[in-house]
Amino acid sequence: MLEVHYSPFLVGASVLVAVMAAFTCLRLTNGLRNLPVPRRKVRIAQASVALGGGIWSMHFIGMLAVTLPFIVSYDPLLTLSSALIAILITGCGLLLLHFGERTNLRILLSGTLTGIGIASMHYTGMAAISANCVVSYRPAGIVLSVLIAIAASTLAMWLAYSNRSLLRTAIGAVVLGLSISAMHYAAMLNTSFAQAVDFVAEPIPALDPQILAISVSLSAFVICGLFLLLAVPMEETAEEADSPQEAVKETASAGTRQAARAPNVSLSRAGKMIPPVKNSIPYEKEGTVRFMNTDRILAIESDGHYTKIRTDEDALFCPWSLSKVEKSQLADRFLKTHRRYLVNPAHINGLKKVGDQMFCYVGKAAELEVPVSRSRAKDLRNLLGV
Repeated sequence: MLEVHYSPFLVGASVLVAVMAAFTCLRLTNGLRNLPVPRRKVRIAQASVALGGGIWSMHFIGMLAVTLPFIVSYDPLLTLSSALIAILITGCGLLLLHFGERTNLRILLSGTLTGIGIASMHYTGMAAISANCVVSYRPAGIVLSVLIAIAASTLAMWLAYSNRSLLRTAIGAVVLGLSISAMHYAAMLNTSFAQAVDFVAEPIPALDPQILAISVSLSAFVICGLFLLLAVPMEETAEEADSPQEAVKETASAGTRQAARAPNVSLSRAGKMIPPVKNSIPYEKEGTVRFMNTDRILAIESDGHYTKIRTDEDALFCPWSLSKVEKSQLADRFLKTHRRYLVNPAHINGLKKVGDQMFCYVGKAAELEVPVSRSRAKDLRNLLGV
């Protein structure tokens, strides 16, 4: 077994690339819920390439940091496969988070897939080592590295997606980048290298280390460029607007004719789009901003900086935060039953108590079960006269 030495500079560079790739991915997926499905898929594909490419770059920068007393080369097909595996599996994890209701279970599954993608990329990349070197692994080290990748990735996803602020995104990116690096170096600590019996001085069929270094450098350069672009706060767009006027204004910038066709929208003299009905709340559907009368709304559910409008038929994206609804003139039309829910009292059909937890039911076509916190249970009972 050979003694392995690492270049501190390249180790630090590998960790930095992993963090930047994670941040780039999380920023690319910010505000996707209000995008049309085709555009959402494109953004997820871009984020998958950024994260998968970052994992791949981090791994091979880490491998270039290793000093061995002979030439090590890599199988081109397995080297390429390791990058594609990372992109594909992390892409599946991102799809889970951005299609369907985002729950703790989905975050766990996404983190698990991301962790498996990191580990799969690592060991496929290690299998790409060809000629001159025999690589062996400790089974306990494989299990440990996979568990680190899954646990840290899940924590990173939870931090980044529980509240989509720039700060939380940055914290989640640091945790995810560190998890990628921790998995790699934990696995390397439990990996042994030995010189092959049939030593080849210049393995021609394999990928030359200099070509690999150039490829990794180009990949890291692209990731750094994207990181710098996305790290700079940009003006709010329709994807991240916090008010219906701002959201519709951005939609209208695509062309006056298109904005004029948007239902339930009027243009003021100042050139700003305003809702024609005061007791309405904005929502987005099929790329347009519309307005819904509060009488139709069963409940409003918090979803990070945004909310979901729950009706008998659907759950619709709303660019307003829950606190914005509470501060608006529409607040008296709803009752706060939980820190994440506002309920329309006119649609409450019943109450249920399970142990110390209370729930109320709203709607007719598909009853929605809404939690009621202890501090608000008394107010709800008094309102309903029970």
